[in-house]
Amino acid sequence: MGFLEVVRAIYFALIGFSPLAIGFLITLGTVVSAFESLIFGILSDRYGRKPFLLVGSVFSIFRLVLYASSRDFWILALAQGIGALGEGAGAGQPVVSGYIADKTTAEKRSSVFSVLAITNAVGSAAGSLMAGLPAYFQLSLSLDEADSHIPLFWLGAGINALAVVLVLPIEETRGNRDKNEGSLLPKISRKETAKYCLIRSTDGLGMNFISPLLPLYFYLRFGAGSETLAPVYALARFSPVFLYLFVPLLVNRFGNVICLIAARIASGAVIALFAFTGSFNVSATLFVVYRLLLEVAMPMRQAFATEIVDPSQTGALIGISGFSRSMIQSLATTATGYLFEFVSLIIPLFSGAALLALNGLQYHVFYGKKAKIRRQVQGIEENGLA
Repeated sequence: MGFLEVVRAIYFALIGFSPLAIGFLITLGTVVSAFESLIFGILSDRYGRKPFLLVGSVFSIFRLVLYASSRDFWILALAQGIGALGEGAGAGQPVVSGYIADKTTAEKRSSVFSVLAITNAVGSAAGSLMAGLPAYFQLSLSLDEADSHIPLFWLGAGINALAVVLVLPIEETRGNRDKNEGSLLPKISRKETAKYCLIRSTDGLGMNFISPLLPLYFYLRFGAGSETLAPVYALARFSPVFLYLFVPLLVNRFGNVICLIAARIASGAVIALFAFTGSFNVSATLFVVYRLLLEVAMPMRQAFATEIVDPSQTGALIGISGFSRSMIQSLATTATGYLFEFVSLIIPLFSGAALLALNGLQYHVFYGKKAKIRRQVQGIEENGLA
């Protein structure tokens, strides 16, 4: 995923697709991912996480094989749809978070999600650096700029095949799934689910005005290709590694909610500055800071989601919220492509910045009071023990 994030939009531009068409292709993947999140999340609560981790990894392989085999718009649209069933870590966050919730206690989850974030950051940083390989293939294999991406797609397919092998030996815990016996859909608080869906939809919409077509933004505004962006994205991916070690300390001190509020508002402020910067070096620096804030907040948000409901319902909650998030955010990428092509490169970025700041406000309104009470109770308990 590290190299795909960098090269995908640029590759689509190189083979002749317009920004609007590129936005549509990425939107298609987002829509399919919405249904994947919902269905895989709910079914994994009922039937286990491992089968969906395996299926997701296999679909990721098919996507890259189709990328490497065709330039036809509809074949690539099919690849986007298939790949969305395995976006990210196999079957995606609902299954992964559910697996971790099954295996850990609430007290340890922030630490576990932080370790997961570290390994993800290292892998993604390596993948981002791989985005520079097309420039090497172009020279060494005498390929044109577009064809030089094909060996990278085949290499990515091989890496995903390795992921299938690594998933095979993992073991599951059945205990939490016993609570869902006799019912396909677990009972979840509608109020809590609605609040969390609204929060996830807002941050998804904001991020999708910014992130998916950001490589295309750098390409259109500064003429920066994948070989130029590769080290920038690698730095953005790797820079949070050491901060992840402090995430459990921050969560223990301030709580997930306070940390998420601060991270979202700061992210919005940084990307607002980014939108009005005319220098590539300054833009690249602000982008790294933006990604740093997003990545450090990720384990906090993941751990927070497991606190809302019982572990046996985690996959369903994250699946349902992921569905609503993906359906809403799917509107943003096509809109961004249209705005890039016909209106402005700045408007989508500023819109995303405003939505991220709004998301921080939502965390405060929906969960701020409960978080404050929880911290007060925890402080009383700690003083009592002392």
